[in-house]
Order: sequence, then structure tokens, then C-alpha cells
Amino acid sequence: MSLWKQYLRQGWWITLGYFIILEAAMVAAILYWPRFRDNMPAIAKLVPFRAIQDLLASMEHAGYWPYLAVQQWFKGCSLFGVAAIAFIGSGIIAREADQRTAEFLLSRPVSRRRILLVRHAMLTAMITAPVLVSSVSAIWLSQSVGEAIGWGEVLVSSVFMSLFLWTLVSLTTIVSTYSVNQMTAGATVVGFALVSFAMYLVEGINQWSPFALIDVRIFMDIHNGEYPWWIAGGFILASMTMLHFADRRLARRDF
Repeated sequence: MSLWKQYLRQGWWITLGYFIILEAAMVAAILYWPRFRDNMPAIAKLVPFRAIQDLLASMEHAGYWPYLAVQQWFKGCSLFGVAAIAFIGSGIIAREADQRTAEFLLSRPVSRRRILLVRHAMLTAMITAPVLVSSVSAIWLSQSVGEAIGWGEVLVSSVFMSLFLWTLVSLTTIVSTYSVNQMTAGATVVGFALVSFAMYLVEGINQWSPFALIDVRIFMDIHNGEYPWWIAGGFILASMTMLHFADRRLARRDF
């Protein structure tokens, strides 16, 4: 069996479950929009964090688009995406050491680099494809609550969010190449995400959180026709750098 088919078979059901949860959460959020819109001032008074208050202020000022951006990309894709990456990606290399199958895998007539790149590419596709599909479905679902959003802004936002998730995939890949236990790799990635989100909620240090790079202000810029090129380029550079060091680590690794 080819490398990509083998890895797809291992992660297929998790990917499907990730997509179903992501889609269901988005549908529920869209259907809740009319009630949320009508009760927004009362909800804003109950929120204790400045960062969340700013999100609500954006929704009150600009309406539906920032609400969708928070529900679908900032919250949904990041939360469920991190979980899916931890479940599928933590074992991208560490599983072989954990299950003592490295010798069998490396005995095949393929290089370590090819194994790493194929698995990394498949993991990236399994994480980002549900983002694109579910986001596109929001275009039609939004009409059910009397709202209209454009194809361009949805596709650009989905690509931008996919680049952020690709960065997390690359982080998971490099952590996995250093780990001998896939649970350790998964816990490291989840821990990083939780600490980063906790930082985002604290005024004064929230600008240092990776989540500040995908908050509602970025998606409002996209809505206004301004693509965050520097941030997207940073995601690409970070992903390629981590993948490079993961490749070097795997080449030297003695399982």
C-alpha cells in the first residue's frame, strides 16, 4: 500500500468526525445568529475579558461577518483543528517508536524524507480540507437567516486559516520527530494551544499570543479587501522552517 493511502486510512475516521463536528457547530452558530443579534448588548455586559468584549463590539458595529469569523474560523477551526491535529498528527513519526514499527517502515524502499513529506502533506490536507468545505457551505446557510456573504472573502479567509493550521501541523511534525511516545507529542501541541489562548485573554500580553494573528480584526481586514500578506507569509516561513528541522532530525534519528 502506498504511503499516502496508508496514512489516509489511519486518519480517515478522525478527519470525518472533525468535519462533522465543525460543520454542526457552524450550523448551530448560524441558526443562533438572530437571537444573538437581538441580545448582543446584554451579552456584552456579562463578558469579563477585554479581548472578548472587543470581539462583541466588532459584531455590534459590523454585524454578521465578524460573528461568522469568530464562530467558524477563530473558534471552530482553531479549537477542533487543534484537536484533530493532536489526534492524527502526534503519531506522524512518534507512533513508529511508540509501537515499535520503525524498523518495518524504514525497511521499505523509500527515504525517510519521503515518508515525512508524504505524511506531513496528507495530515495538512486532512486538517485543511474540512475548513474549506464547511466554510463554503456557510455561504448558502447564511441565507437561511437573511444574511449574504461573498465567495471571495470566504475563500480568502479559509485559505488564511488553513495557513495557520498548517503552521500547527508543522509544529506537531517537529515535536513528533523528537518524541518516543505519541501521547507526549499530542499533549505538547494541545498544551501549546491552551497556553496561547490563555495569553490571548489577558490584556497586556494578548498581542504575543498566536491567536492574536487570527482574531476578528484580521478577518475584518479581509472583509474590507485587505489581505494580511505579512502574517500569511510568516505562517508559510514558520511552517517551512519547522519542516526543514523535522527532516534533519528524522535523518539523524536512531529509533
